[in-house]
Amino acid sequence: MKEKLLFVSVRHPLLLILLLASVLKIAAAIFTGGYMFDNQYFNYYKIPLSWLDNAWLVYTIRLLFGAFSLLIITLGYCIVKIIADKTTALEVALLLAVLWSMPYVSVHPLPQVVCLPFLLYGTLLILKQNKLLSNNDLEKSHRTSFIIAGFFLGLGFAVYYQSLIYFIGILIALLCLKNGKGALMTVAGYVIAVLLTQTVTDLIIWHRPFVNMIGFFRNSGEYLFNNLHWDLASTSLIVTVLYLVLLPLSVMLFYGFFRVWKKYILLFMPTFMVMLFYTLFPNQLWIYSYTMIPTFIITGFVGWKEYYKRSVFWTQRRWLSVTLYAIFAVFNTMVFFMSFSPNFFSK
Repeated sequence: MKEKLLFVSVRHPLLLILLLASVLKIAAAIFTGGYMFDNQYFNYYKIPLSWLDNAWLVYTIRLLFGAFSLLIITLGYCIVKIIADKTTALEVALLLAVLWSMPYVSVHPLPQVVCLPFLLYGTLLILKQNKLLSNNDLEKSHRTSFIIAGFFLGLGFAVYYQSLIYFIGILIALLCLKNGKGALMTVAGYVIAVLLTQTVTDLIIWHRPFVNMIGFFRNSGEYLFNNLHWDLASTSLIVTVLYLVLLPLSVMLFYGFFRVWKKYILLFMPTFMVMLFYTLFPNQLWIYSYTMIPTFIITGFVGWKEYYKRSVFWTQRRWLSVTLYAIFAVFNTMVFFMSFSPNFFSK
């Protein structure tokens, strides 16, 4: 058994990471309390869930959500391979697998998490095409890939409407890179996805198109307007540092994130737009801003590794880096088990 694990870790390290993530997700599916966040706008799940009165079926659905969320790890790995090396990609995949909140949120019917594979795949396609265009590799580049990317970003919007903020960040990044054609094609794919998902389903259920989307933005607009304020203690920025990505790793990620903002603007801008929005409107649940977590980890970790490799201070003090990662690992493990408490996510 030990030899088989060693073989897998050497020949297929990503598979081993996915197996580890699966174990953590199964544990989260079994031991975490509550079936769902009741105040989430996930109608495509709420309706069939209301028909279920058997807890065993609910746990089965949790496992299905957990299995689908493995795509977050795989796509994160693929994205990092484009902008960095394989070793860094594996390290990011491991972090996406073991970060304390990932197993919990991935097995619950949260639109902020279910939309992530769609957003990440769309981002991956745009990164690939932008890299080919920047290298003048016109034979391998395909403008239609931007349409496909926009379509998947639109599917993410259909799952979670507030992912529109992420999409706006993608468009800003493309315009900053002077890729107006790519931005227009991405918008075209996005519109196609929105039209397909927001008309067909609503026509069947409500006999009118865009009912859910219009209702969501109307209610959200009224809520944000009536509760507009800025509170330092509850900003998404602070929550991310102290709550979602534990110290001291969170500080390292933030430093790396802002250090390479221009170099990786296609990842930075959508993440920053989400971060900015929930900093300006902090009086919402922390889970609302979860759409920024994977790209924040990706960009921040890659930025930190680039700094770490060139820093004389850190290269001469590798023991300090190991110590900091060990501290994070201890606290991350503690909070992971604490999350099994039914009241842990009550606020």
